[in-house]
Amino acid sequence: MKTRSALILLLLFTLSTSCKDEDISPQKAILGKWEFIGLGNGRIEAPSGVKWYDEYLEDSVFLHQQYTTGNMVVEKYFWENNGFLNSGGTTYKCVFYNDTMQLDYVHANAIFMSSFFKRIK
Repeated sequence: MKTRSALILLLLFTLSTSCKDEDISPQKAILGKWEFIGLGNGRIEAPSGVKWYDEYLEDSVFLHQQYTTGNMVVEKYFWENNGFLNSGGTTYKCVFYNDTMQLDYVHANAIFMSSFFKRIK
């Protein structure tokens, strides 16, 4: 009986540890292309003339391209020790929801504190 109980407990433990979702680090989740979809303190749609995409590459290169002009800006980004993203001298807290990313200003007093992006596949 003790052996059977121990076997059941071992099986339950194994199943519980193998079924956990793998947490993806922000450093990996941010990689790829992200299209700007809105900004605000809550959610406000972006004006139709303000559309761009940002691309985060593995080598800490950040590409920013405007759809209307085609201009591309190349910058570096890095992760601070506290886990915040620093891009272009501005610090952000990154929050990921499926294929949506929210960037919140950390050290700024802005009218709109959050920017929202959708992953481009």
